[in-house]
Amino acid sequence: MNALSVLAVVLVLLSGSAALRAARRAAVDAREAARARERERFVVATTGSLVDASRVSSAAVMRELAETIHRCDPSVDAVLAFAPNGNDLECVYTSGARVDHYARLRLARDAEAYLPARAAIAGHRVAGAEGTVIPTDRRALAVPMLDRGEVRAVVYASSALADAIVGDDVLVRAIECAAAPYAIALEREADRSHATYDALTGLLTPRAFRERLREEVERARVRRNAVMTLWFVDTDRFKSVNDTHGHAVGDAVLQKMAALLRAQAVPDLDVVARNGGDEFCALIFDAQKTVAIERAHAFCEAVRRHDFGTEPTITASVGVASFPYDAEDASGLLEIADAAMYHSKRGGRDRVSFAVDGNRFAEFR
Repeated sequence: MNALSVLAVVLVLLSGSAALRAARRAAVDAREAARARERERFVVATTGSLVDASRVSSAAVMRELAETIHRCDPSVDAVLAFAPNGNDLECVYTSGARVDHYARLRLARDAEAYLPARAAIAGHRVAGAEGTVIPTDRRALAVPMLDRGEVRAVVYASSALADAIVGDDVLVRAIECAAAPYAIALEREADRSHATYDALTGLLTPRAFRERLREEVERARVRRNAVMTLWFVDTDRFKSVNDTHGHAVGDAVLQKMAALLRAQAVPDLDVVARNGGDEFCALIFDAQKTVAIERAHAFCEAVRRHDFGTEPTITASVGVASFPYDAEDASGLLEIADAAMYHSKRGGRDRVSFAVDGNRFAEFR
């Protein structure tokens, strides 16, 4: 074979090789384009479900996000969400079999030994096998949820497998998609909280309490054997305190009254509210009427003994009415408890009166 023939063969081989490389590049580009389209479809679907969840609650957003993370990477078997709380990051959401004891876990925001704190400080993802939160973690990823430059939460996804969480980009994209819906849900909850809780005392507002009272009466009506007792509380001589010492002192008195009322309530069971002005209400559950009356008397004694630092002395007049004995519905219960409270005031204040047969009242002795 002469030199020209050899050259021709070489050229053919080279062109074939170039064509093969080009074909391979085209195939790689096509696969990348397909993956990019799949990621975009995933982002659109994820964003829609997260926005829907934001209409329910911030916890619903976290649940939806955790489910999305598990779908993206089944090797992830633990998801924690840490929210800023003062100088700490507090765990506000958990998902997975290995996270039972991590609810409300607090990490210092400057504790760079842990991935969530490092991610919050850096403002971007942090991954690896060092700085994990759960002792059985072999690999983890922490991603801050940023809204207008503010860290709203840090999502921590981890696995007990060392070769897990290989598709970091997809998980990061999912978490980033959740940031805005989560922030919206938090803002809605803050708005509802302001409407639900009295700004001065932290107790339920009148509107929120009446809604709760109606719900509880209907629930008790279904259960039939349930007993609820309503206290209607008035702060005696409060107008004189306000007129003599000013509104700042008056506000302090109301805050102390709210604290005393809350102290008499059973945590996570009884419901306490500010009824407006210097009036308060408490809904007492799982106590017979006689027991609720005795507890109301103990509240009056606590108010009498408390040093409010004012003159005249602060006391409380309380009216008591129970469902179903004294009223058949929420509005009737409020009216009768209110009337019983006025019976206490007419009797000399600093005492408890209760309904007898709905339209008569007696004082506790």
